[in-house]
Amino acid sequence: MHPIASLKTYLKVIVADTRRAIIAIILVALITAGGGLLYLSKTALNFSIQLLSTPPPLWATISLILLCALYIFLKIQQYRNSQKPPNIQEQLYEAFGVYWNNQYKLRCLRCKWPLKCASKNFDPSVFFCSNCDTKYALRDKNGNHLTEAQAIEQLKQLPTSGSTGLPIGNR
Repeated sequence: MHPIASLKTYLKVIVADTRRAIIAIILVALITAGGGLLYLSKTALNFSIQLLSTPPPLWATISLILLCALYIFLKIQQYRNSQKPPNIQEQLYEAFGVYWNNQYKLRCLRCKWPLKCASKNFDPSVFFCSNCDTKYALRDKNGNHLTEAQAIEQLKQLPTSGSTGLPIGNR
C-alpha cells in the first residue's frame, strides 16, 4: 500500500474512533450528571423537610413580626406623603390645559394637586387628579394630544423669568 494512502486510512480510522469516544464520553457524563442531580435533589429535599419540621426560635419570630410592622409603617408614611396638599405658596403656570410648577410637574386646575398619568399603555396624554377625580388631556394650541415629555420640551423652549424659572406670562 502506498504511504500516503495508508496515512489517509489511519487518519480516517483515528477520527472515526475519536468521534465515537467523544459521543460515549458525553453520554456517560450526562448519565452521571443526572444521577448526581437526583442525589443532590434528594439531599436538599431531606434537609428542607428537616428544617421545616423544626420550630423557629422565638427571636426569629419576633424580629420577623417587627420587620413586617416596620415595612407596613413605611408604606403608610409613603402613601401619606404622596397625599399631602399642595404648597399654596408655589407659583404655577397654566399651559396645555393644566398647571405646571417650576420643576415641570403637572398640577390640577381645580385643586392644584399633583396629577397622575391615567394610563401609560393606552393614552399617555391623559392625566387625572386623585383629589377631585378630574381628568385632563394635554393638548397644544392646535388641539393635538401631547405626552408629558413633549409638553415639558415645549415648556423648556419658552422664555422664562429669571427669578421664578417659570415661563413669562405666569397667571
